[in-house]
Amino acid sequence: AGVIGAIVVSRRDREAWDVPARRLLEGAAVEAAAALARAYSYREATANASTDPLTGLPNRRYFDEFCGLLARRRRAGDAVAVLMIDIDRFKVLNDTYGHPVGDEVLKAVAGAIVSAVREEDVPARVGGEEFAVLLRNPGPDVALEVGERVRAAVSGLDLRAHGVPGVSVSVGVANASVADEP
Repeated sequence: AGVIGAIVVSRRDREAWDVPARRLLEGAAVEAAAALARAYSYREATANASTDPLTGLPNRRYFDEFCGLLARRRRAGDAVAVLMIDIDRFKVLNDTYGHPVGDEVLKAVAGAIVSAVREEDVPARVGGEEFAVLLRNPGPDVALEVGERVRAAVSGLDLRAHGVPGVSVSVGVANASVADEP
């Protein structure tokens, strides 16, 4: 699989390592490589479990866990908002153009959402054609502004290469400004 690390061992004299020492070092290197491979495999499995494979966005599991963590850490005065985004008439789009085109539309919409939200916001795909965005510490009108930017970004998508004239989304906004408000 390639080099994933290095172990550097030195000694004070210039003599070669004797055979038992070389065997011990080779065994330690094999064990260290296996441990690193397991760690990378675990990290990749964790990332895969929390990422939507089609859009590359966090999935509902990640979004729910993140929201729960944020709820436990909120302090008085912290504000949060959630945008719920649904692609309008997506079933008709899939039935008309086919599921492969529907997948391309989902990827394009996900990209439009990411381009329209702020750096600190957390967009996710939470269902078939449903997306959510957690807005952290938005000002009074920020949630509506971001929702409008998402709507405009999706409306501006050029999907003609896929034979689709365009899509629109419905965006719902919920704000919570009190720390114990759900």
